[in-house]
Amino acid sequence: MRILLVNMPTPPKVSFGRRSQPLGVAYLAAYLLERGHDVEIHEGSSDSGGLDGLVERCLSERAGLIGFSTTTPSFPMVGQAAARYRAAGGQALLVAGGHHVSAVLPTTVLAEVPELDAVVSGEGEQTLAELVEAHASGADFTGIRGLSFRRGEELVWNGSRKLLSSLDSLPLPARHLLPPLSEYAGVRRWPTLDVVPCATIAASRGCPYRCSFCDIQSFYRREDGPMRRVRRPESVAEEMAMVRRDHGAEHFAFVDDLFPYAPNWVRRFSDALVEADKPGTFSFAARADHVVKHPALLDALAVGGCSSIEMGIESGSQSVLDRYQKDLTVEVNLEAIRLIQASGIRTIIDYIMFDPWSTPTELAESLDFLEAAGADAGYPTTAYSRLTFYPGTPLYDRWAAGPMPEQDDPKWFENPEVHRIWAALGGFRDRAQHRINEEIEAWRLIHREAVQGQAEDARRAAIQQMYRLRRLPHQALRELVSMTLKDGLDEAGSAAVAGRSMAVLDASRAERDDLAARDGACGPLSGAVSGAADQLLSACE
Repeated sequence: MRILLVNMPTPPKVSFGRRSQPLGVAYLAAYLLERGHDVEIHEGSSDSGGLDGLVERCLSERAGLIGFSTTTPSFPMVGQAAARYRAAGGQALLVAGGHHVSAVLPTTVLAEVPELDAVVSGEGEQTLAELVEAHASGADFTGIRGLSFRRGEELVWNGSRKLLSSLDSLPLPARHLLPPLSEYAGVRRWPTLDVVPCATIAASRGCPYRCSFCDIQSFYRREDGPMRRVRRPESVAEEMAMVRRDHGAEHFAFVDDLFPYAPNWVRRFSDALVEADKPGTFSFAARADHVVKHPALLDALAVGGCSSIEMGIESGSQSVLDRYQKDLTVEVNLEAIRLIQASGIRTIIDYIMFDPWSTPTELAESLDFLEAAGADAGYPTTAYSRLTFYPGTPLYDRWAAGPMPEQDDPKWFENPEVHRIWAALGGFRDRAQHRINEEIEAWRLIHREAVQGQAEDARRAAIQQMYRLRRLPHQALRELVSMTLKDGLDEAGSAAVAGRSMAVLDASRAERDDLAARDGACGPLSGAVSGAADQLLSACE
């Protein structure tokens, strides 16, 4: 059977413009190809014509089955695409899968999108393969575990499926059906800031923790069997070597729910990477308490090529961490960051600055934490980050029990002072962020040229300016919060904050003009900057 798998596009305001290879549909495609089916992938996140291009592709493929892989932000487009496809006479079996449809009652999805014929919940390889076989033979869908389907007017849920016991039994993802790596976001290499091709890869599935905002638990909650499963480290290293050879990857971003940060696994993985002649640098996500418990593993990871570790810190306020059920303390988070920084590996911090229950004091505590960690220059900046609610999570249920106002509604925040801070920060972003981005890019080019020309003074000047510019949103938020806690925030105070930031931008532009006039030479910088120049951008590039 001919099958079209669609990776639904994520709206730019949600994705921050970041795009990476969709391993989910690539694994599904490989599983179906192994069983003799004709499979194509439509990468909706690439320059493929948006919704119009998606519908046109669905109609032109003449597929017997079209599968939409969707998240919560992209789910509304599933209904739009399915309706337009049916209106144009499309006859394929339409199926949805992914995190969003797995988090809610599957029959609810069928009720919301009447054009859909079936919904696959949880891990989809086995369920989708059985569905394809049944559809090809004209058999009934009853008995296919993990499937919800439409039988006339009846919406049927077949119950959950046992999780795959061995990830090593899966074929490697069908990367050849995806666009080339050049069409996905790469990563910057320090110090040249050259962008190198980045491939996604997975070493495990599942996470045993209970963070109240995360949809990982809801994705697996209807499945039977152990949720946490890990591949052999040697097979992961072999895949990296193959992707480097066949697709030109130079960096690997692990998409694991939680990287297998365990002593035996990490050491075997590092040894396998060295044996494979270190096919590329890599990055992954880890929990802070794992890093603190096994700090010696950082050396082994660095030897294998680890360049950065991402951690879901979320907040510098203990009350917020407790609200999010992180089972972590502020002190452990800070210690983990310092351990990683000391190892020479870069730290990437995930943060949720605002949620409906935020208080000005919690915002101040979160800003204090970022400054103490030397991570208040993240990009995309953490200053603007706001909680996204995913169906099936405890925080979604808490929010849904209330009035559920729209995000622009002042009542989205329970604390009116926090709404005023958020609105003022939004005004700052609208006025200043575009100029900040332009200035950073201009200094990045200066830095790159200085590295190539071995002009150390100019390089350090660029570092100083990029760091200063990246911190502007956090400094603006700091001032807004401080005003709120002291005398209250008003329009005059908000305007003054934006004005001070614009003055920094004007000074940055003048510094660049002056540097150009001196042919790239510059005077000595402060000892703090010159002594730790590369560390200043540890969480930025």
